[in-house]
Amino acid sequence: MNKITALPVERDREGYWIHPAYDQLCAGREFISTDELNTWLEANGLEWKISYRDYEEIDPDVDGYDISAWQPEAPEGDGWFVGSIHDTEDGAVCIWLRNKGGTE
Repeated sequence: MNKITALPVERDREGYWIHPAYDQLCAGREFISTDELNTWLEANGLEWKISYRDYEEIDPDVDGYDISAWQPEAPEGDGWFVGSIHDTEDGAVCIWLRNKGGTE
């Protein structure tokens, strides 16, 4: 299996982006189970964290689904890279990935 590493994040017009490896896991589905995610992470030697957009900083009537102005901050520690920036029922999230041990 190929090692999953950081790629340049080129967000679309509305601010969304997904790493090709994470996209392959999701396979167009809106939801994947925790068990499936954990199995994939383990098989690829990855760990993950999630960042949520702070809704106090936006105007949903103006921004709508556009999250392009949001610049999520990486979690503490080395080696984090973006797995996905997308919207959910609970608002915009950034999925952060890194190789176990904190190095890419």
